Amino acid sequence: MFDPLFAVAICGLAFWMGYSVNQGGTCAVATAHEILHHRRPLRFIGLLAASATAALVATALVWSGIAAAMHAGTVGVTPTLLLGAVVFGCGALVNDACLLGSLGRLGDGELRLMLLPAGLAAGFLLAGHILGEATASGSSLLSTPGQAAIVGLTVWAVVLVLSLAVIARRGGRRQVSDQGPLRGHERWPLALTMVVLGLTGGALFVTAPAWTFTDLVRDSLPLAMAMARPDGIAALAVAATVCGAIASSLRRRAWRVRRITARGAAKTLAGGALMGVGVAAIPGGNDGLVLAAIPALSPGGIAAYLVITMTIIVGLWFKRLRSARDGQIEADRQFD
Repeated sequence: MFDPLFAVAICGLAFWMGYSVNQGGTCAVATAHEILHHRRPLRFIGLLAASATAALVATALVWSGIAAAMHAGTVGVTPTLLLGAVVFGCGALVNDACLLGSLGRLGDGELRLMLLPAGLAAGFLLAGHILGEATASGSSLLSTPGQAAIVGLTVWAVVLVLSLAVIARRGGRRQVSDQGPLRGHERWPLALTMVVLGLTGGALFVTAPAWTFTDLVRDSLPLAMAMARPDGIAALAVAATVCGAIASSLRRRAWRVRRITARGAAKTLAGGALMGVGVAAIPGGNDGLVLAAIPALSPGGIAAYLVITMTIIVGLWFKRLRSARDGQIEADRQFD
């Protein structure tokens, strides 16, 4: 049954999650680029802080029984999951942005990313023929109070404090956006961005687990992995998330419409299809990994995110080698 008050709460959380994603330039591709080219893992550490925050707020909601909150299920490390993570990473490389990064850049006016759901749908349809039923999952050790859960929460609290301290010490007040310098319009401090992302995302994933636009696309298709969602919460949450990203961009005066080109459309559709296959195999995208699976201490979720990050780093490294080689060839030609 549709609950208006619950829908308002979900939309409010989704709006501020979208706002924080745009503020932080949160993207697995940007994270990998920063590690490879700048030799600093500030975004990676920031996302760890977001996961820690999500774990703490999610567990508080689950234990209190608010809105029938429930932790994400945990999955093991399997060949299918690892392969899915590699495929997802390749899709993010092709698209130049992961799922979170696509949301942030759509908020900045990059219209080609409106085609991402079509690419995801193609990937889901392909994966539906290959994978069939969704992977079974177990319950998180944080789901019920106990000694192990208390230890887990303590570890997450320590991780949050240490990660925020590292960000503050290493100048995490501002980072470079995915599109280059921010042209003088400063965003939120990185620590604040990640804490808000963790608070809103952690609350969303335990109270309305299948709320993301990947869920909305998947559940509209005739697939075994689809879940019936008659209440329309996912559609409202997705709209609120996009509105939040746009509001953030307007606040920073960074909104600039980038029209769709044939090359951009092809990148988005192909990248989206690869990410769709990856989401089905993992299961879940990098947004769900950072804000639900990793906070729930899912071994498969942790492994998948690390493999996604490494895949993107390796892909960017090969791109850099190719660019250097092409530049050297062009320089040699000048002396022929």
